[in-house]
Order: sequence, then C-alpha cells, then structure tokens
Amino acid sequence: MSCAAANHVSERKNTKAVLSTGFEKLFLSKVNVVRSKARKCGDEYFPAAPALILNHILNKAAHKHSQDMSKHQFLEHTSSNGDTLVERMQDVNYLWSAVGENIAHNQNSIGQVIEDWLSSPGHCSNMMSADYTQTGVANVNKYWTQVYATPK
Repeated sequence: MSCAAANHVSERKNTKAVLSTGFEKLFLSKVNVVRSKARKCGDEYFPAAPALILNHILNKAAHKHSQDMSKHQFLEHTSSNGDTLVERMQDVNYLWSAVGENIAHNQNSIGQVIEDWLSSPGHCSNMMSADYTQTGVANVNKYWTQVYATPK
C-alpha cells in the first residue's frame, strides 16, 4: 500500500545536503536512475529530471515519520499526533519552497517500493517532479517514507 502528498506553498528554508548510510545512498541512486529518464505518470508526461541530493534533515524527518507509522501501525501522511507534512518540516527546521512525500508499507526492498510508486500516478509524479531538488528516505519495519523538497 502506498500514499502520495505534495505541497508547493512557499514556507521555510534549509540547504545542508549530505550522503549518509549505505541504505540511503542506494535508495538515492535508484531514484536518480528513475529520474534520469522521461516517463508518463498516469496521463502526465515528465521529462527527465535532475538528480536529487540527499539531505540529512529530510532523512531525519522521513525516519521520524516511518518510526511513528511503525510504532502506531498506520499508513497516513498525518502523524499519530496530528502533525501534517508541513508541520513535520517545521519541527526539523527545514525551510522549503516545495515539499512532497511518498509513503508505503510492506514492500520488501527498495526496488519493490520504487516499482510500486512508479505504478501510482501521484507517487510517480512526486518522484519525477523537477520542482524537487533534495530528498530524505527511511524504512522502519517496512514502513517507507520518502520526503521530496526544495529549499527556500
């Protein structure tokens, strides 16, 4: 099961970008291969998009949300305490001009979750959107979160 959300309202800012764990590097590599080729997401055509940069603050936000979903056994963009994606970005002090999120549950591998997201127009659109320049990823007990953003 997967869910997608996007928000392109101007809000907050952060520019630190770093590569972290092997899992995060592998996830980033696979997503950037997807973005390197033009594709249709549902009825919408997306040209190839620039590579995303891994951001440690977005990784933290993604991990916190995956951990929350795992602990409370739910799959939603709203946290168990009622926080939205925008509020979660405020909590980690990420200042953004565009932000979106893909979530999923029960996939066994990075390849499987990416394949599932590509088969869903909303998730595919988030993955392919050139509006996003940075990302953060997490998997906690098969609760997957990928946050997409562009700093303000």
